[in-house]
Amino acid sequence: MLKSKAEKLRKFEVEYSISKNKTIVNKTLIIESINDANKIMKLAKLDISTKERIFIQDVKILRFRAI
Repeated sequence: MLKSKAEKLRKFEVEYSISKNKTIVNKTLIIESINDANKIMKLAKLDISTKERIFIQDVKILRFRAI
């Protein structure tokens, strides 16, 4: 899907929580995305599940903010 309008990317710091080895782990991640909450959540969950090697359902986004 090609978009004719290029959207400006911003950096966001995402705080998340996962359950790993029966313990809850809180971490942060920095991603680049457009300023849309739904797209930030989807992209962050996908990146975190790939990085941590866990199911996407086990990722809980605590908050995100622009940096």
